[in-house]
Amino acid sequence: MRWIALSLIVVLAAACGPSAEELAQQAAEAAAAAADSAVAEAQAAFDPSVFDTLTWENDQARLDRGGQVFTFSCEKCHGAEGLGDGGFVQNGDTLRPPSFADPNWALAGDVAGIREAIFVGTREGMPHWGLAGLHAESVDAVTTYILETLTAGDEG
Repeated sequence: MRWIALSLIVVLAAACGPSAEELAQQAAEAAAAAADSAVAEAQAAFDPSVFDTLTWENDQARLDRGGQVFTFSCEKCHGAEGLGDGGFVQNGDTLRPPSFADPNWALAGDVAGIREAIFVGTREGMPHWGLAGLHAESVDAVTTYILETLTAGDEG
């Protein structure tokens, strides 16, 4: 008899709480709010004037550093050739970033826009590299690398 009463209490308690679908929806909403907050924080921290004072030993040094940054920070999502085919899986979904080689890529040739996109990230999965500690020199270098080696045409 005690087991029946205990089972009834467990069933009633479960019926009073949110369903699995409601919990999943709440988790998705919380994740979206956190992503929005991180983007807003990164946007507030972004200062394009910091790039005005950067100097490089030479163009090749900047390009070499950009290749290193791309390999370690970008390739897993964007793919080795920047085609958006890295296959990185986040939260069960394979990320599909844009191809840098697509002549219709929204940021093609836009140095300032690429720097900002790298620093700020997106709520869809692009890391907020500026908040994650990628220094301005690295953002500048990888921007140059993307434009000079991975994009369609000669925007460099």
